[in-house]
Amino acid sequence: MAKHFLPLLVAVAVAAILVTATADTLAPAPTVDPGNSTAKPTAYEMLERYGFPPGILPAGAESYDLGLDGSFQVNFPSDCSFRVSKHYKVRYSSRVAGNIQNGSISGLEGVKVKIVFAWINIREVDLNGGELRMHAGSVSKSFSVDHFSTSPQCN
Repeated sequence: MAKHFLPLLVAVAVAAILVTATADTLAPAPTVDPGNSTAKPTAYEMLERYGFPPGILPAGAESYDLGLDGSFQVNFPSDCSFRVSKHYKVRYSSRVAGNIQNGSISGLEGVKVKIVFAWINIREVDLNGGELRMHAGSVSKSFSVDHFSTSPQCN
């Protein structure tokens, strides 16, 4: 039974990480001119600019940094967890980091999915058309981006 739910849990966790990583690393944040009232885009807006749904990142991101090399970091006020179903739990650390390129997030840190009794790190998320493919250990699972239209709330 656990093997059947593992792909779903991994996919949800990877999707969340992908959104976080993508928002921070796909493109450098625009420079804000003090004479211009335009603010820096949110992490969620940056994700959408690169085709990722905002719901792969939980609600509450306070800030993000995006390096020219694609390295990124997203900061939350505290650790965050939420249930994907009654069998799976996803946990984000207060700091999520990784490396993002167009359509791919790798080297993810700070995102885990609980499968049965074990927490497994989600390390990579790939975007291919309308599908998000999440990788946790040797397990990977694809999900429609439509499942991630809204950001989950932390418990």
